[in-house]
Amino acid sequence: MKSLLIVLVTFVSINLSAQTEVDFLNAVGKKDLSNVGSYLASNVSFCINDNQKKVSKATAISELEKFLSSKKIQKFKILHNGKSSDKASSYRVARIKTQDGTYRIFAYSEGVGQASRVVEIRIDPM
Repeated sequence: MKSLLIVLVTFVSINLSAQTEVDFLNAVGKKDLSNVGSYLASNVSFCINDNQKKVSKATAISELEKFLSSKKIQKFKILHNGKSSDKASSYRVARIKTQDGTYRIFAYSEGVGQASRVVEIRIDPM
């Protein structure tokens, strides 16, 4: 019984950490920027079209809003994901198709369970 409980707790914590990027990307795909901040670390490595910088959470949200405000999202899909061997970091890649092009969005998070936060965002044309 004790080992079953340990397996269950481990499974739940792994799934919670994996949801950070999914929830973040789904919010971006829906242009629901009011919830994006809850998935971000206090400082984020943010890159659009090879212009990479380390910014605050508020600046990252503002930059996302600026990027998305001129885009009409026609299609959104999460493409693939990966995790580190110790499950302390993970990533997801999504594709957003808009009227003026298709973009790849990469979200990388660190931490486990409720402490998992997105620390890197990359947006590049495909």
